[in-house]
Amino acid sequence: MAQKRNKKTAIVQCAGGCHAQEGLCSWGCTGCGSCIEACRLHAISMGENGVPSVNRSVCVGCGLCAKACPKGLIRITGPEFNIYPACVNEAPGAETRKACSVGCIACGICVKNCPVGAIHLEHNHAVIDEGKCIACGMCAVKCPRGIILDADGIFTEKA
Repeated sequence: MAQKRNKKTAIVQCAGGCHAQEGLCSWGCTGCGSCIEACRLHAISMGENGVPSVNRSVCVGCGLCAKACPKGLIRITGPEFNIYPACVNEAPGAETRKACSVGCIACGICVKNCPVGAIHLEHNHAVIDEGKCIACGMCAVKCPRGIILDADGIFTEKA
C-alpha cells in the first residue's frame, strides 16, 4: 500500500511591520517579489503589509519561492505546523522597536506560556521546535507584538 504523503507549504517569516525598504530593518522582507515570480502555481501574492502572502490551499511546498527569496525568509513546512514566528530579526529588542512595529523583541513571553517547552529564543527571536509543538496557540495568543501567527486563523488573524 502506498504511503500517503503530507503536502508541504511555504511560510513567510516576516510580518511586515518594518520598513525594510527604507533600510531600517536589515532582516525583514524587502517586498522585491522574487518569490511571487518564482511560484509557478501563483500561490503567492503581495499582501497589504508589503510582504508576500501564501495561499496554503494552492501551495504545494515545492520550495521555488524559498530558493528565490534573497533574505531566506521563506521556509517550507508541513501543514500541521500552522503556528510560526513571523520574524527572524536578530537585532536587540530596543533596536527592533525602533525599526519594526511587529518585530520580535525576545521578551520571552511565548517561552513562558508554551505548555510543552517547544519555544526558545535564538539570536533575539522566537524559534518553535516543530517536533515538540502541539499547535495549542498559546504562544500566538500571548505574544505582545503579534509576531507568532496562526496560518489557519484560529488563534490569530489568518496569515
